[in-house]
Amino acid sequence: MKKYSALVQDAIAAAKDQEWEKAVEINEEILERDENDLGALNRLGLAYMQLGKPYKSRDAFKQVLEKDKSNLIAKKHLESLKNKEKSVSALSNTYFIEEPGKTKIVELHRLAQKKVLSKLRVGEACKLVTKKNKYISIETESGKYIGALPDDLSHRLSKLIKRGNEYICLVHSFADNACSVHLRESKTSAKNKDLQSFPSGKAASAALNIVDEEFLIEDDIPVETGEHESDKSDEFQDTLEKINNGDDY
Repeated sequence: MKKYSALVQDAIAAAKDQEWEKAVEINEEILERDENDLGALNRLGLAYMQLGKPYKSRDAFKQVLEKDKSNLIAKKHLESLKNKEKSVSALSNTYFIEEPGKTKIVELHRLAQKKVLSKLRVGEACKLVTKKNKYISIETESGKYIGALPDDLSHRLSKLIKRGNEYICLVHSFADNACSVHLRESKTSAKNKDLQSFPSGKAASAALNIVDEEFLIEDDIPVETGEHESDKSDEFQDTLEKINNGDDY
């Protein structure tokens, strides 16, 4: 069995390295030996906060204040939790309102591991990353993979993005084995002005066909005619020679 002092050092190191699940385990072991260790309770509260478990985090900080009403660390983090709840509530009541054709809440496929999902936050900004095979992955701002959009939506949005549209993505909800994001069209390009990003029902299939058809006649897609510059040059020289010789052409 490790010495008490060694456990405390391990707990501090885990927090510095942001190994939050490990930090929970170590601090809980410390509290099994001494339930009045305020440092362990504060570290436990912080670890739960970082793991996206506000109820457990709040409980730990409240235990600190029950033992020491003037503990500034616990007071500060409880206030922070309170403010986060207010901001998330406000965000849910405003930003997550559905706007037909412009927004959509999407359940992600091919999810990342639990340890990645557990660190997400409701309202956290994410990036849409288009892959070579046209599927779109959702990543954190720091580049960590979260999951992928459904294939049909990836196919559609990848084309609209190529044609100039832009989108904002926020984490809507998450659990150990699920994650949904809120997508909002933030910029509509001139090429897409008559197209909805997220049509519903029969309109979705019809709109996707329109995108496919228009995508095929884009001005920037080269058209191969089978006729090359050298062919044109030879033909021109031959015609010019016939004209100079007075031949029929």
